[in-house]
Amino acid sequence: MSQETILVVDDNRQFARSLIQYMLIPLNYTVFYAKNGEIGLQMAVDRQPDLILLDMHMPRMTGLGMLSALRETSCTAPVIFMTAEGSENIAVKAFRLGVKDYLSKPFSAEELQETVDRALQETRLRRAKEKLERDLLVSETVRQTVVTLSHYLNNYLAVLNGNIFLAQEDIQQQLPDNAEILESLNDCEHSITKIEAVLRVLHQITRVKLTTYHGKVKMLDIEAALQEEIQKLEQNRKQRPQANHNN
Repeated sequence: MSQETILVVDDNRQFARSLIQYMLIPLNYTVFYAKNGEIGLQMAVDRQPDLILLDMHMPRMTGLGMLSALRETSCTAPVIFMTAEGSENIAVKAFRLGVKDYLSKPFSAEELQETVDRALQETRLRRAKEKLERDLLVSETVRQTVVTLSHYLNNYLAVLNGNIFLAQEDIQQQLPDNAEILESLNDCEHSITKIEAVLRVLHQITRVKLTTYHGKVKMLDIEAALQEEIQKLEQNRKQRPQANHNN
C-alpha cells in the first residue's frame, strides 16, 4: 500500500518540525507542511492529502477560516484541529464544520497516533472496499474472457478434429504406404490433445476460489494442472485406436 499523506498547517515552525520529524515520519507517513492557513488551503487542493493536521490559532487565516474555506473546494480530507487554547465554543464550531477530532497541545506520540488512526479509519475502509470491488471486477472480466475464448476454441477444435479423422480414414484407404502424411496427421492430433488440455485447465481456473492468508494468495498451479490434463488426454488418445480396432 502507498504511504498515506498528511498536511500539517501550523505557524509555529519549531512545533511543526518536531511533530513531523519525531512523530509523523517515524509512523511512515508522507508529510507536507504549510506555515499558514492561506498556503495550507492551496496545498490541500493541490496535494489532496489523506489527512490535515490544522492549528486553530494562526495569523491571516485562522484554523476555522481555513476549514470553512476548505469545504468549498474539492479537498475532502478529514481534519484534526490542534490548539493550546481550546474552548467549548470553538470546538463546537469546528465540529459543525466537519472536523474529525481535536488535539490539545502538547500531546504525546501515542495520543497523536490514536487520533490519526480514528480519523483515517473511514478512508481506509473505503479504499479497502474500492480495491475489493476492483479485484472482483478484474476477476470476473478474466473469467468471462476465458469462458468466451474456450467456447470459440472448442468449436474450432471440433471442426479440426473431425477433418483430421476423415483425412486419416481416406489416406489409410487410398494411400496406405504414405507414412509421412499419416505421421503429420498424428502430430496434429497430438497437438489437439494438448490444446484440449489447456482448455480443461482454463475451465478449472474459472471455478477455482482464491484463498488469501498472511497477505499471500494461494492460486491454482497452472503448470501442474496442465501436465496432469495432458497425461490424461494422452492416455485416452492411446486407447482410441485399440477401441476402434476392436470395433
